[in-house]
Amino acid sequence: MCIRDRTEAGHTPDIVDLYGIDFDPCVRLPDMAQFSGGQMPAEVAEQQQKVTQAEGIALIHPIWGWSFPAILKGWMDRVFSYGFAYEAGERGVRGLLKDRKTLVISTAGGPEEFYETAGYMDAFIKTCDGIFDVCGINNVEYPCFYGLQVVGDKGRKEYLQEAYRLGKNF
Repeated sequence: MCIRDRTEAGHTPDIVDLYGIDFDPCVRLPDMAQFSGGQMPAEVAEQQQKVTQAEGIALIHPIWGWSFPAILKGWMDRVFSYGFAYEAGERGVRGLLKDRKTLVISTAGGPEEFYETAGYMDAFIKTCDGIFDVCGINNVEYPCFYGLQVVGDKGRKEYLQEAYRLGKNF
């Protein structure tokens, strides 16, 4: 199932393909300019502007090595940066991205039992919660579509229908 009109659910999505925009996931020296009153690199400032304008953030990714793909984690490290997503003071860390609903849709090759029994999904969610909590984001959903390599066409179609429902209700 595909949404032909991206506004079908009443949303105006801004889709960012990190590979398509050739986003550099590495934190580099220019990223640190903000600490001395300088400006963030343009590609980071552009992504921060998108986050500022967004009522919600949806991250859709495969699980690699029990976590986000490196490019997405790098995006989070650079975009959810100090001074933009959080700040620290005498009272500790304060998140600056409050009131942002977040949807983290993951796909996994293995069966759900494997991830649950080994505690991998709990560890992934705990890591994500740590990142989002620091930023003040605490309304997060974590659906995962398991067993993509073995569910067959019928299972993948069901996952697509569920992804459609999640996006429409987001």
